[in-house]
Amino acid sequence: MDRKLNWVRGRCIGRGAFGAVSLAAEANTGEVFAVKTVDLGSASKESVYSIENEIEILRSIDSPCIVAYLGDDRTEEEDAGRVMRACRNLHVEYVAGGTVGELAERRKGLEEAEVRGYARRAARALRYLHDDAGVVHCDVKGRNLLAGRAPSAAKLADFGSAIRVSESEAEGSGVGVRGTPLWMAPEVARGERPAPASDVWSLGCAVVEMATGEPPWAAEWARGADAAGAMLRIGFGGEVPRAPARISKLGRDFLDKCLRRDPAERWSCDRLLRHPFLAEDGAAAASWPSPRSVLDWGDFELNGEIDDADEANSEADCDSDLDSSKLIDRARERVRDLDSGAGFVDWRSDRDEDDDEEDEDEDEWEMVRRGEKGEDTSGEFVDCLGAELEERDGGVGYASWGGASNGTRSAFSSSSCNSAGGECCCC
Repeated sequence: MDRKLNWVRGRCIGRGAFGAVSLAAEANTGEVFAVKTVDLGSASKESVYSIENEIEILRSIDSPCIVAYLGDDRTEEEDAGRVMRACRNLHVEYVAGGTVGELAERRKGLEEAEVRGYARRAARALRYLHDDAGVVHCDVKGRNLLAGRAPSAAKLADFGSAIRVSESEAEGSGVGVRGTPLWMAPEVARGERPAPASDVWSLGCAVVEMATGEPPWAAEWARGADAAGAMLRIGFGGEVPRAPARISKLGRDFLDKCLRRDPAERWSCDRLLRHPFLAEDGAAAASWPSPRSVLDWGDFELNGEIDDADEANSEADCDSDLDSSKLIDRARERVRDLDSGAGFVDWRSDRDEDDDEEDEDEDEWEMVRRGEKGEDTSGEFVDCLGAELEERDGGVGYASWGGASNGTRSAFSSSSCNSAGGECCCC
């Protein structure tokens, strides 16, 4: 909601090529928020465009998965040299905890449960942007995801590069190349118009970043690479970022659905949220229907579904509340079905049974033996799923883009400010 605030600027918590981010407080209530500021007297046209674009986009969207717009204004302020300067300010909610990218870098990679939680939150934000708001973010990465108190409270930020889907689809629209090179989708690196599928590629890159603490492509070739060379290789090289060695098979399968070079083959965010990798903690295995037989695996990729009833009911909070106990009970029932009866699975239809004496093709059916007592079959789910997975070979990287030490866009990088404790910046 747009509000007129009487506010006082606090300390800087982030600074970059496009301006600075400061803490601020409402003079009457003491409410703390963040202010992104561009000095209109010295800023480039790109910086002014970026903040005006972000203001316009944030004014029009409302999701608990996205940093909230609180208002904007213009001020005349005195700098350190007592020179008055004209400032354009964007007011957004303050989210403590730093960014997910900083957190992953500091810890040299996050635990998979955390990666799943942050990825789930980012996917929900993107689903809202793509399906409801008609917006493409164009710069999805760990440093644009504010960590909050927990993965379930993370918020997507920095909409300076965002565009409307209608704008991205318009013939001849000069949207230009947007985003951060190592997180760019191949089509964006080639200069094509960004689309929702471009954000999906970047989401996959962000998952690699969260799991490793390094930018995508870091493991292969991008350390020390220049931006132009990296974009050329991403756009035309035919590679995909390599899945981190420490990530599970479900994680690798999730990345495969995001990191497909043909944007038409990437899953939508709505579909990705049905993938077991993004299922609620404790319900990952149960949320994807367990197979009654090997024949059930044939449609694993296309027809696997989870019960979204609870998620729909809690959409206002942008956190699905899947009833894990029900899902687990459902899985147990299916296991009991397999365990009941004789030691054989009869594949014949009812008609076969009725015509037992006349059926001459009976011998063509194979009887499948279930595990004997004491046999270890605990790995069957993973093994079957693993058969669906494909080991991907790609490249992955860490670069320096003219002053940005981590391969990120330099806007509002906290590396050049005096922030303490890795406070978050809304960049």
